[in-house]
Amino acid sequence: MGEMAAKLVYAAPDAPAEVVATVDVRADRAAAVGSLLGVPGFASLAEAVAAVEPDAADLRLPHDLHAAAVLEALAAGLHVLVEKPLATTADDARALAEAARRSGRVVAVAENYPHLRTVRAAAEAIAAGRIGDLVAVRSTRAYRIGGVWVRDGWRTGAGSAAGILLDQGTHHTSLLRRLAGDVVAVSAAPGRSAGDTVGLTLRFASGIVGQSLYTWQTPATVVETEATAYGTSGRIDIGIAYDTADGRAVLTTPDAPPETLTAGENYYDSHAVMVADFAAVIRDGRAPVVGVADAQADLDVVLAAARSLAEGGREIRLEEAA
Repeated sequence: MGEMAAKLVYAAPDAPAEVVATVDVRADRAAAVGSLLGVPGFASLAEAVAAVEPDAADLRLPHDLHAAAVLEALAAGLHVLVEKPLATTADDARALAEAARRSGRVVAVAENYPHLRTVRAAAEAIAAGRIGDLVAVRSTRAYRIGGVWVRDGWRTGAGSAAGILLDQGTHHTSLLRRLAGDVVAVSAAPGRSAGDTVGLTLRFASGIVGQSLYTWQTPATVVETEATAYGTSGRIDIGIAYDTADGRAVLTTPDAPPETLTAGENYYDSHAVMVADFAAVIRDGRAPVVGVADAQADLDVVLAAARSLAEGGREIRLEEAA
């Protein structure tokens, strides 16, 4: 993710922020990414802070390293953009929230879906009543993980950062919460292995129900309908594209032809939007699109789903799991 951010966001002529250093515990990796941007690489955040006096840190690390890195960056007086999930435990998430509050610094979370035009357009159409009353939502994230995404093994191993629920669950919880509001309860069922296939049933505060399916055991499609919102007078399908610019939100009702709500979009466009939002928040003092409270709410659902898996699929109320 650090390499991707360097290439897609920070190397662009209109980059929303200037990179002054890269950091990696492996000096060769820090130097390699730094060379993409013409900046020095360091083996620790402390060394970088002492040398170049940055304003902020963009943290692209394995899930289980987020909490310690955010705390270190805040202690150094930096604003922080951190990858999802915010943390891997509820205690760590609470500690981060309290540290952010005390620091007075911005903590934003690099959660893609709320920054996508497709998701924003769908949420606006739902709020405007264009599909009538919302009755249900569904999401799917289905592909075969490989390549750079499994390079270091932490996503698919047995560690605290591993498994599809933690890796994809906060993504799609964030997506469905943008469409349907807060989740109050969740139950989960594993596929052949809970590490690579999981299904969730979600109950929302509004009374509607939702379902999510995540699997790493099937070939990906060029454009996948990753979410559908069902209303009393229509539906909205949210198509996400990773290799093309064909992602769209399409509204369908019985009495009119399908309406495309957005221009074509590539999923990875959201990375530049996230960094631009982070920079604007620092400058203007407004709230980020995805802040600590939002990210905590997403993580709460995932942790409750993990508890449901451990307890044979029992529905877990979020207030019970807190």
